[in-house]
Amino acid sequence: DLTAKPLTTMSGRENLIWGIAYLPGGKRVVSCSGDKTVRMWDVEKGEQEGTSMVHEGGVYGLAVTKDGKRILSGGGDRITIWDVETHERIEEWAGHTTKIRCIALSPDDRLAASGANGKLACGSHVIRVYDVDSGELVLGPIKGHKSDICCVLWSLDGSQLFSASADRTIRCWNSETGTPIGKPWTGHTDAILSLSLSPDGTKLASASSDKTIRFWDARSGDPIGHPLQHEDFLWTVTFSPSGKFVASGGYDRKVSIW
Repeated sequence: DLTAKPLTTMSGRENLIWGIAYLPGGKRVVSCSGDKTVRMWDVEKGEQEGTSMVHEGGVYGLAVTKDGKRILSGGGDRITIWDVETHERIEEWAGHTTKIRCIALSPDDRLAASGANGKLACGSHVIRVYDVDSGELVLGPIKGHKSDICCVLWSLDGSQLFSASADRTIRCWNSETGTPIGKPWTGHTDAILSLSLSPDGTKLASASSDKTIRFWDARSGDPIGHPLQHEDFLWTVTFSPSGKFVASGGYDRKVSIW
C-alpha cells in the first residue's frame, strides 16, 4: 500500500542507516550507521536505549545471534562483537582491507556469509561463506550477479542462501553447492540493498534505492501484494519476530515501523 504510514519513527542519527535488526521479543531494534555507531532503540517509546556502540569507521553490516545476547557489526575497520545488555565490546576481528558491506549468520550461528576481505569476505559480484570459529572458507566464490552484492540471507533450515544486488535482482542459491535455484527475481527498478525473511520462512521483504519495500514468496520468488512507498532511498528492512510488522531505515535518517 503506497499510502501506508509508519507506526513509529525514531531519529537521532547524523548519517545514513545501513542496517537494522529486531532483538528477540520485538520490543527493541538495533541499527548501524555511517556515523560510526551501533544503537539500540525502544520500539514503543521511540527512544534510544543505553549508550551508542562506537566503531572507528562507518558501520555497514549488522547481525544479532539467535539468543539475543550478542551483536555482530562490521564497518570499514573491523567486525566487532558486542554484549546486548551492557553494550560493551566483547571481541574484535581486525585485519580487514576493504569495507564490510554485510554480515549474515547461518541458523546455527556457525557460518557467516558475505562481508569484506579478511575473516569474512565478499568480493565484487560474488558470495563467500566462512566458518566463524576458524575463519576458513567453506563455500565460494558464488558467481551469478552482474553487480555488487548488497545483502545475503540464509533460509530457516540453512539449505539456501538469498542474495540482493545492485543489479536490481534477488537470487536464490543452494548453500552446500553454490548453484543457483530458479531464475533471478525481478521487480525493483534500482539497487536492492536489504533482505529480511519472515519468521515462518515463507516470505522475503526487500528494500531498494527505488524507495520501495517489496514482498516475495520465498519458495517461488513470485511477488506478494503491493510495495510500500518510503519518502527516500531505503537501505534496510527487517521483519518483527511476530511477522506482522517490518522496520525500515534509509536516506531520510529515520527508522519506520510498518
